[in-house]
Amino acid sequence: MKKRRIGKIADLLVNALLIALIAALYIVTSGPEVQTAMAEAYGSPVYRGRAEGKIALQFAVNWNAQAMGDILDTLKANSARVTFAVSGRWAEENPDMLKRICDEGHELATMGYDTSLDGRLSWVTEDVRRSLEAIETLSGATVKLYYSGIRSLAVSSAAAEALSLTHVLCTADLLCARGTAEDIIARALQNPIDGSILLMQPTAAAAEALQGLIAALQEKGIRVAATADVL
Repeated sequence: MKKRRIGKIADLLVNALLIALIAALYIVTSGPEVQTAMAEAYGSPVYRGRAEGKIALQFAVNWNAQAMGDILDTLKANSARVTFAVSGRWAEENPDMLKRICDEGHELATMGYDTSLDGRLSWVTEDVRRSLEAIETLSGATVKLYYSGIRSLAVSSAAAEALSLTHVLCTADLLCARGTAEDIIARALQNPIDGSILLMQPTAAAAEALQGLIAALQEKGIRVAATADVL
């Protein structure tokens, strides 16, 4: 009986030790720096960069892009360079705006040609390849980043690797299609971390928020940058 009781106590101690080790491992690997390093090591999407004093603004451009002109005007007035992840279809339908993005020094990334397409690796790879051809032909820029949006992470990571692209997502989505300009700025300032990638959409609310967002980040000593500039 005594041996059985000692055995149970030993089992409890072992279980407690394992739980403590798992908790410690979770805490350590939950840090943004470690997550970024693990993402790079295992070819998974990059959610955050390492740069100090910079936060990337990454615009997903596929729909509701009527405010692009106002956004570019604000960026130019602030000498700010950001990333525009465009779909190949949007690029073909808006060649003049695509050229303006490139001419004003902004970074181009791809979202794929038809962002609704997902599934087999061969489909997604060919879709992204088609988008690269469209964007590079129309702009003359070499695209190195792939923002996959809501597509399958595993498939998109494999497609990015096959095409020698860096697969990026975002640290936080500012949800520019929801709420007011003030809401967008508040989301951006909720927890601004150096190297973050903030996802935006070119909506009217985003255009209205942009000047205030840039100024608010500058007050915190943080400069707006393109995605590649924080990686």
